[in-house]
Amino acid sequence: MSEDRLLERLEKLEGVVETTVAVLPPLIQDLSRRIDALREEVKAELREREARLEERFQGLEKRIQEVETKLESRIQNLEARLERQIQETETRLGTRIQEVEAKLERQIQETEAQLEARIHAVETKLEGRIQEVKNRLEAQILALRQEMKAEIGSAFNRVMLYLTAVGVVLALLSVFFR
Repeated sequence: MSEDRLLERLEKLEGVVETTVAVLPPLIQDLSRRIDALREEVKAELREREARLEERFQGLEKRIQEVETKLESRIQNLEARLERQIQETETRLGTRIQEVEAKLERQIQETEAQLEARIHAVETKLEGRIQEVKNRLEAQILALRQEMKAEIGSAFNRVMLYLTAVGVVLALLSVFFR
């Protein structure tokens, strides 16, 4: 009777081994396919983020150019207006030319100093914002890289667990079939 039980258990074990051998390759292929799909998703996400960051950076550069152009235009308009005022004043007030010139030069210098201070303040502010955006983007990229490393490491660990399980099953099978 114990031989019959042993034969019965051996037949059951053979059934389990056959089922395991039939099930493992598709599972491994499915896991490999999932890992590849995850890798492609992560790559696509990175490409999208890089493109968005590049767009933002180009937008910021464009806005800086626009601000510079507007400031230059304002300066030119102000200079043109002041020149017209000087010429009109010279023709109307020929006798007071020296007084008017001194006054206008003082105003021009003050205006230039104010505009230069404002331009410098705007440049400083924009540089700070650009640096701030750059730092945030670098931090986001670094965080994304860390997240990707963790995901890949986790997937690799799962694959190693599956392969270890396969090794254990094969070792058990070799012990039972000796």
